[in-house]
Amino acid sequence: MSPHPIPSLSGFNPIMSRRVLFGGATAVAAAGVLSACGSSSSKTEHKASETPLYEINEQDPSKLKQGGTLNLSTYSLGPDFNRFSQNGSSTSVSETMGIIAGAGIWRSTYKGEDELDPNYCLGFEAKEVDGKITAEVRLNPKGVFNDGTPIDIDALKATWQIQRDPDGEYKIGAAGIYEFIESVEAIDGDRYHARVVFKTAHNPVKGLLFGGILHPAMLDVNLFNEGFVDNPHPELGCGPFTLAPNGWNSSEKTFTAVPNDKWWGEKPKLDRIVVREMADPAARAAYKNGELDAVEARTLSAYNEMKDVANSEIRRGHRLFAGGMNLNAQHITDAAVRKAIFLGIDRGALAKIRFQGLPYEEEVPGSMMLMGSSQYYRDNYPARNPEEARKVLEKAGYTKSGDFYAKDGKTITLKLTTFGDDATTKGQAQTFIQSMKEIGINFELDSRAQSEFSKVVGNREYDVSISGFGVGSEPTSAAEYFYHSKNWNGVGTPEIDAMVDEMVTILDDAKRAEKCNEIEKKHMSEVCLFIPFLNGPDFKACRPKLANYGAFLFKSLDWSSVGWMA
Repeated sequence: MSPHPIPSLSGFNPIMSRRVLFGGATAVAAAGVLSACGSSSSKTEHKASETPLYEINEQDPSKLKQGGTLNLSTYSLGPDFNRFSQNGSSTSVSETMGIIAGAGIWRSTYKGEDELDPNYCLGFEAKEVDGKITAEVRLNPKGVFNDGTPIDIDALKATWQIQRDPDGEYKIGAAGIYEFIESVEAIDGDRYHARVVFKTAHNPVKGLLFGGILHPAMLDVNLFNEGFVDNPHPELGCGPFTLAPNGWNSSEKTFTAVPNDKWWGEKPKLDRIVVREMADPAARAAYKNGELDAVEARTLSAYNEMKDVANSEIRRGHRLFAGGMNLNAQHITDAAVRKAIFLGIDRGALAKIRFQGLPYEEEVPGSMMLMGSSQYYRDNYPARNPEEARKVLEKAGYTKSGDFYAKDGKTITLKLTTFGDDATTKGQAQTFIQSMKEIGINFELDSRAQSEFSKVVGNREYDVSISGFGVGSEPTSAAEYFYHSKNWNGVGTPEIDAMVDEMVTILDDAKRAEKCNEIEKKHMSEVCLFIPFLNGPDFKACRPKLANYGAFLFKSLDWSSVGWMA
């Protein structure tokens, strides 16, 4: 599944979620598995090496209280609530809509292992038949969208037809696995038993195919592209919660969900979930005033502000994030300029600013595809070399004019777009701008509100943004999404595209991962679009009696199990 955009590297996290863009709610299929270890919550300090991989105050849902409200916040609500579209693919939209629209056949464990979600799927098998990969899916016949439409063969066909063409009329984030499918048909007339035949090989299939299932009504192009603007369309969703009557308040920016009487699975524990759009400082103040029940605490300022709050605890984990600078090749069209930025940036200095004072540390990551704890992880980023950066510009015809390089009378002047006003982000921006001045590239700061993230990133209204993407447990979909030119308006190379096309046909996980690393290393040295310099901690301040919520690692969030201890 494709990565989601995530905003900045502060507590506010502009994640561009690959998961959303490839239409799924689970992490990508497991290859390198993390040895996850749980943890009970405590108020003690954690050394960096002791930070648990996940921490959610895991409790048996049957022992939780029935009822209660959960008050949450997010950095941006809307305007486009279609999490399968390019403009709706931010993490904030994905996570919020996931409360009321969760159809998909896979769920993920803490380790990133994909397993069937029995609420939606009772059986799955993928094998080679007559030289073609063929998957059989047996859906749960109880599955139904909120408007009464069954989750059957028509929904699977719609999911494929909408997402199969990256250049088609639907404004999807990325086609992913659906581009490789030849047909989706019912088996022996059974509308809940489907056969999917691939026209060309694509591995893996598990964890990617039908990770998200779309309502057939979304075949309407206007509805898909424009119809979710300021309208969450709860009738097209399903799950343990649905939107309350008048539950989306666009003026107050509040999103309220209540138990769904059409849900066929486990009854949820909560009576209500309320999500409010708030910038980080406002969210922390609301938490301290008892208006919110959980809030991010990833940056030093946020952590220090929240760690000693009464009736609160910090739940710690590792964050599934690769960030974070993204270069917009539609604005920075010269690959030489992008390569110079890659060679000139001091990633270590930016990471140091981010983690200074936090009970957490890590090696600077060199991959957008995997966490450093994966057995398949490799550092694929080119070594910093400011002198070489200047040579790259001069070889491309730029000459020094004062402090900065110019060509054809135009000085290289670009904007760095940040989101929010966290001091850490400001410090990173200043450090980056100075490092670019050292190699002769002029950067100006473009500071935006957190609430603008989805709009700015969805419409690609930036030169360079401080942001990043969600990370899965297996590299295939990430390599395909990040490094094939079809996803970036043709920016790339035919050689790299051919490598990606070959990679998805490789059956062996280890060999496919090796090819992914080759692709990433080549892309980072030639095309230069995505700069990783941190993964980071997932710190959340939570009420101590809030159960089954916090730092999840790869685990899918089961909203029916979230609740309050007695």
